[in-house]
Amino acid sequence: MSEKSKPDAMQQAYQIIRRFGDDSQHCLCLNTVNNYFFGTDVCGVIPYILSRRKAMSQGDPACRTEDTEKLLDEYLAFCRQNGYRPVFNSISADVADLLRIKGYRVLKYGEEAILDLESYSLSGGKKGALRRNTAKLNRAGVSLEEYCPEESRNISLECEIAGLEEQWYEGKRLRLTYSIGDLHFEEPYGRRYFITRDSEGQLQTVLSFLPYHRGRRYCVDVMYRRPDGLTGAMEHAIISAAMKMKEDGVEEVSLNIAPLAGIDVTKLETNWVERLMYAIYQNMDFGYDFKNLYRFKSKFGPTTWKMRYLVYDPKMPLLNLALSITNTKGVRNIRFYLRYARFFASLFLYPERFRKHRSGH
Repeated sequence: MSEKSKPDAMQQAYQIIRRFGDDSQHCLCLNTVNNYFFGTDVCGVIPYILSRRKAMSQGDPACRTEDTEKLLDEYLAFCRQNGYRPVFNSISADVADLLRIKGYRVLKYGEEAILDLESYSLSGGKKGALRRNTAKLNRAGVSLEEYCPEESRNISLECEIAGLEEQWYEGKRLRLTYSIGDLHFEEPYGRRYFITRDSEGQLQTVLSFLPYHRGRRYCVDVMYRRPDGLTGAMEHAIISAAMKMKEDGVEEVSLNIAPLAGIDVTKLETNWVERLMYAIYQNMDFGYDFKNLYRFKSKFGPTTWKMRYLVYDPKMPLLNLALSITNTKGVRNIRFYLRYARFFASLFLYPERFRKHRSGH
């Protein structure tokens, strides 16, 4: 595999993902943070980021289904040759099963909220609040617009969006860079962008969606809203964008993954890694509010919740694994790293904290 510049590697990866990308996480990995492993004997790519000699990948390998195992074997050999320990984050059950057979440990990582647009509607008692808020904002004159920078750039609008982004992050303690996307107007890679405005023309929300399954499905990525904006504006924006895409023939919208959601610690066979991940879900909200993210996605009454898995070498020390995962969530952010390092240390010193909560969500 010859060395490539980052832009060239990203472009090659995008072309492969356009052909074979059936995973909602594929386009999320098209950024300057990632490295890219390209298959030699098969056409495929596995994006990864290095963290403390761990090769952290996100989502399934991008290749033909029948080539998945071969691409995995090539990638695992590449990791051995370079002294990397692979960690596979947010992968599907099928890929997790292949790696389990190869001796890797498989843990549930979270759940992905899926809206099947053919059958999805706002009817039903559980979606009553969502239905009422959406109707209320429609009556108030909140409207959806799609922005298509691949057809024509609107620098004035992009500056307006940048202003809203700055407001959105102003009160945040840090900004994540690995598993949270960016807008990439200069190189959209097939993204669809939507904004909503109130009746006075004030920008309320910004959304971007990543394509997968050859553009017939989309996954929500970036979500910004005006901090002092209308109540329910983001829910209204997501529903409005999903219905617009349904009109365009889109089959499915993913609300992306709720990390660490649904881990069952009541099982007798629950191990320390699962207990650690569950403790993070229940107790930590620094940089990434896992519990509230799950609650937000649940509001939409997803058609299905798709299980996602974490796979790693069982010889890897637990604390090393945990710090590597959190370090990729906030790349090069020392505050994020130290905050979680202290939390992990306290849990090892006081293991009774693992037994604080017993229910799934």
